[in-house]
Amino acid sequence: MEITDCDKFSKDFIDRYSRSGFGSMNKNDFEVLIYDLLRRYGNLKDKTNYQASILLQIPETKIKRLAYEADLKYGNIQQEDITRDFFKIISNSKLRSDQNKIQFVIENKFLRTSISAKLKELGHFSDSSFNSEIISIHIDSFVDLLESYYPKKSIEQIVKECKKSIKSEKGEEITFKLIMKKFIEGIATQAGRQTLNIGLTYFTGGAENITELINSIKEKISGA
Repeated sequence: MEITDCDKFSKDFIDRYSRSGFGSMNKNDFEVLIYDLLRRYGNLKDKTNYQASILLQIPETKIKRLAYEADLKYGNIQQEDITRDFFKIISNSKLRSDQNKIQFVIENKFLRTSISAKLKELGHFSDSSFNSEIISIHIDSFVDLLESYYPKKSIEQIVKECKKSIKSEKGEEITFKLIMKKFIEGIATQAGRQTLNIGLTYFTGGAENITELINSIKEKISGA
């Protein structure tokens, strides 16, 4: 275990530990505090739950609990943080498409819970019955999730530049949802409807930086 910034670690520890009165923190809260400090100022930040459990020599289940409680208590996590982490996960994941469903892995319980809450808000749900870290949702639900996270200007630009490339039924409105559904189905078809390798440029970047995404959409949906 390494602490990369000892001064900040010490100062932050004293400040938080003594906030409610020196010595008043119970054992669990103390462990949550130390875990959060190690993520901020140590080498736990980019470690998986398994890697963190090896470093700290505690069960992976305890790592998950400590991480969740640290996020709740000290995370100060905003919606933009959740959106950024969501796109980071799907851009670095091999998404599986099976029977019109998308599956991807989210180790972080706070992020997983936040995404599930967003899906519920949109009238959808996710299935994690097989494995709590594996999110399984219908493609339609996934597209609605993308629409809720994407900047409005990006959505308008995608529709404007891709609507001529899509094959639609007579009278069918060309929307962001229709375009993205065709796009994902196009990827799935080319991948044998098993693994979707969705690269970083597909789902990241604002309205001013989505040229590669638009070109990818046009390429995939033209043959869908």
